[in-house]
Amino acid sequence: MTSSNQWIQWVKPAQAGDQEAFTDLVRYFQTEGYRAAWLWAGDGAEDILQEAFIICWQKLPQLRKPAAFRSWFYRILRRTALDYVNKHRAELPQDNLDPLISPPPGSPSATDADRLQAALRELPDLQRDACTLYYYAGFSVKEIAGMTGAPEATVKSRLFHARKKLRALLLTDGMASHPPTAQAQKEDHHEHLQKHLQRPGPVQPVSNDSFKA
Repeated sequence: MTSSNQWIQWVKPAQAGDQEAFTDLVRYFQTEGYRAAWLWAGDGAEDILQEAFIICWQKLPQLRKPAAFRSWFYRILRRTALDYVNKHRAELPQDNLDPLISPPPGSPSATDADRLQAALRELPDLQRDACTLYYYAGFSVKEIAGMTGAPEATVKSRLFHARKKLRALLLTDGMASHPPTAQAQKEDHHEHLQKHLQRPGPVQPVSNDSFKA
């Protein structure tokens, strides 16, 4: 999640065709964008991120408010990731996916990040989507409702049921030893996501050549 809004200064020049300004935007958002795409789509994250940035470059003149770039970028990234998942889900047997996302219990490689990722992948798609946007990307329920087209009450319901299922999965897997209080629930899950979902990926900077007409 970004810590400041310094990226806003690059949006207008990029809209005017400044490739260096857009490259600055790419560099600023590529790490958090990769990690969000990885939560949505796993190993396809790098391709998804590259495609999302190219779409952003092509459609950037249509963006009316520079301050809306981050949420606009995430809408594009999310749509690209969901399209990728829908396209490739039928191509890979579920039995072949399990070893990639869920290391055997007790395995030395079964880190907290691996277990949390495996738990997230057990959630229904819409609940995982809400968790990614809310706990990792830091969007509000209202913003998520606008991004996904779902009523705010529906977003809240997805988060509620996702928390229950995640908590049960993590307790079963040994990541948690006691249920959180209602007040601490969001902070607890947010801490897990912030701490354990920092999986770096082999993100290659998007070449300026990709943005040329």
